[in-house]
Amino acid sequence: MKTTIQNRVGWFLFVWFVASLFEGLAAPLPARAQFGGGTIVFDPSVYARQLAQLQQETAAVRNLASQLQYIVKNTTGGGAGVWQSNQNLLANLGGLISEQEGLSYTFQGLSQQFQQLYPGYQVTSTPGAQSPQAMTTTTLNTLNGALASAQAQAQNFQAEQATLQQLEAKNQTAIGNLQAIQVSNELALAQVQQIQMLRQLVMAQVNSQNVAAANQVNAQVQSNLAAQAIFSQQYPGDSFNPTNNAPAPSQH
Repeated sequence: MKTTIQNRVGWFLFVWFVASLFEGLAAPLPARAQFGGGTIVFDPSVYARQLAQLQQETAAVRNLASQLQYIVKNTTGGGAGVWQSNQNLLANLGGLISEQEGLSYTFQGLSQQFQQLYPGYQVTSTPGAQSPQAMTTTTLNTLNGALASAQAQAQNFQAEQATLQQLEAKNQTAIGNLQAIQVSNELALAQVQQIQMLRQLVMAQVNSQNVAAANQVNAQVQSNLAAQAIFSQQYPGDSFNPTNNAPAPSQH
């Protein structure tokens, strides 16, 4: 774009020069005053007027060249290209929970795995259900993975600061409107990335809180079922309501 406009400016100046040259050649000879005896005297006022006209035309061309340079400056790009996608980083942050052998929101079979880990009230054993110790281990691994994900975000601050410094440098050295607009667009993209990082933290927090709460509820359920089994052995004719830890009225 810049090269095209510069070529147009050069072509315009060349055309103006040629036109001015032909205009000067085609102009009538300056007026001369002739006196007796055949003496011809040149009139200086004619040259003065021609000089003033040339000065006006030169000023007009300079003004036009200045306007064209201003256009070139405002249409010159170069403030874009700092932004880079952080999709891989977001994927890695979510995968850290799985790497710690926790229950991550990135797991494809999350709902089924959650039901197997925390079956709740199940009188009969559930196929694939894990032991209370395995449930506790998975819960701790999930919390550890969420902590590792937050740590990885903190370790990325230095790279983010480097990107912001590049944007600030481009902002200070912008030579025209286009470059300034491009820098603003880059900053807007960086803000979107920060929002994505916040969303990832919220998802990791919700992930860990839900797993911890599920483990707590499931442990309480298992305790209630164990109490029911003991009560049934001691009082075969009575029933036990595991929801309130109290025996239901006898049906005798």
